[in-house]
Amino acid sequence: MNGSGSFTIANDETLCAAIRATRQTLVYVAPGITEPVVDAISECLKTRPHLLVTAIIDLDPEVYRLGYGTEEGLKALQKLAGLQQFALRQQEGLRVGLLVTDERTLVYAPTPLLIEAGSKTEHKPNAVVISRTADPTAALLHACGAPHAGNPLTPSPQESEVGRRPATPQTVQESLASLQDSPPKKFSVARAERVFESKVQFVELELTGYRLSAKRVSIPNDLLIGEEKALKERLKNSFLLLQGEQAIKVLIPRFDPKTALPVSGGDSAPPMEEWTETRLDEQRKALYDDFLINVPKFGQIIMRRNRPEFDQRVRLLEAQIAALNTAIQAQLQVKLLGAVQALALTLLPRVRDRLPQRYKRFLPGGMPGDDVLLGMLEQDLASSFGGSADVFKAELRHVYKDVTYESIRDQGFRDALSKALRDRGGERLAAQLFSEHDAAPEVGPGARRAIL
Repeated sequence: MNGSGSFTIANDETLCAAIRATRQTLVYVAPGITEPVVDAISECLKTRPHLLVTAIIDLDPEVYRLGYGTEEGLKALQKLAGLQQFALRQQEGLRVGLLVTDERTLVYAPTPLLIEAGSKTEHKPNAVVISRTADPTAALLHACGAPHAGNPLTPSPQESEVGRRPATPQTVQESLASLQDSPPKKFSVARAERVFESKVQFVELELTGYRLSAKRVSIPNDLLIGEEKALKERLKNSFLLLQGEQAIKVLIPRFDPKTALPVSGGDSAPPMEEWTETRLDEQRKALYDDFLINVPKFGQIIMRRNRPEFDQRVRLLEAQIAALNTAIQAQLQVKLLGAVQALALTLLPRVRDRLPQRYKRFLPGGMPGDDVLLGMLEQDLASSFGGSADVFKAELRHVYKDVTYESIRDQGFRDALSKALRDRGGERLAAQLFSEHDAAPEVGPGARRAIL
């Protein structure tokens, strides 16, 4: 609302400046509101308790999904209206912005931030200023350089506030060519995509490197079958590391579910709890059972409303996994050493009879003694097995993916998602996704209103 022209820009910065300059009357009408704008209204009310404030907004959640306002701004406005007792009303479908102050009125096009960024330059106006002291129609005609009866002083288009450049056939064709290269989405599908994205999200959740009970380590082939090439290419030797042994049990700190930090023991030792590979697998399965819904052939989905609790559980499990890795690897190093020594003793007679060629390069000549050969075997096997971190390194991976335009167009996906929701008791959600949201109709012969 700065400057003397009729066309200007409206964004949080200019709206807040206009609000702070108001002394008597303030009317805010828009689809939504942001926290900085609410803060500006609050500042005015603190210094001007007799300021008359009216606020009218749209309470449709889609307003905030599109970025016409923010959830934080809506909460702050509700709280401020309750404290200051000013009128807060709602208007369904509101998509125009209006700010009335003491001397001027600003009519503007609110920016859906999901789709585009707001303007920050006067050369890209999204608002019109109406002064109470002038004829608004005459001012707008003058600003547009529009000829009208009885006004010989109308500026030329090159001197007007807006529309100084002509829309030539070439510039129109450039726009059409861009649309052909990157066509707009069909309105019905684009709206459905927003609905889906606001409700559901794909998530990939994978726990790897933790199945110690089934862990196999490799044994060099020439330690078992000698140097015969045909057999070496066909035979892949492995060794079940913990066969016949009980699962490793370790103690790790107890973690606070909310902070994912170890629980303090105060003056005593921090509380500990027993963990095994089995318990880790149970926690992984619990994440799937508690939060994820399987859509066959497409993957796992999660309700967006469940993301905060799911993320909290994931952070907790990640902290527990880090502690478990440290505790198990300490025990595993001892077991690895024992397995290497036992296997080396078992292989010693076989290797003594058929000494691998690669061993001979380290020997000065003749057959080495059993102690030397046993040491070489242990070193060879230890290198082949790797360290404890190579054998056990549990890692939780989770990746979120939004529902795509292509997925929405796929009737197979829509049917599979609908069935998955209903199978898990999500009848109401399935109805919201597939029935309650009317799509914008496509324009063209035979076009009809689609119900998603």
